[in-house]
Amino acid sequence: MSWLRKNGLALLSASLISLPCILAFNCKKAEPPKEIKPVETAAAPETELQLSRLAGDLLSIQEQIRQQPAEKTPRTQLLALAVNPETGMIRAVGIGKVSETSQNRALDLQNIERAAFIDACRWLVYIRAWQKDVTTPDFGKIQGNLPAARTIYKHANPGQVVVMVETNLH
Repeated sequence: MSWLRKNGLALLSASLISLPCILAFNCKKAEPPKEIKPVETAAAPETELQLSRLAGDLLSIQEQIRQQPAEKTPRTQLLALAVNPETGMIRAVGIGKVSETSQNRALDLQNIERAAFIDACRWLVYIRAWQKDVTTPDFGKIQGNLPAARTIYKHANPGQVVVMVETNLH
């Protein structure tokens, strides 16, 4: 027991003496906390299903506007759905239909895609105008230049083509 007391006391003393030395070499100077920077993430691309649903919703509201050309409520709904201030984009949908007297299906498909694109761009002109004043113009009474737009969704059925386009907000 005397050996344990003698050696234990020596070990304890050595530990206490060396502890500050060990801490001095192993401890780093406290650094100020680093600033957390937000990570910029690109928005995930929309799926075909999401674009299809959006196209259907836009078409439904656009049809309400066709049925009630002077009504403000569907215009407000269209603005809420079609205008995305976060991305700075406006979207609209157009429809092109096959003529009853069609003879050349390949040429007709090209023409109805073009008609759907122009129809969608016409809706973009209305949306821009209704952003300024939701009361004018009534549907069917607009004049203006078609904006540059790009097609982001297209769906073809045997009798028609649906095209969704987008353009810059301003």
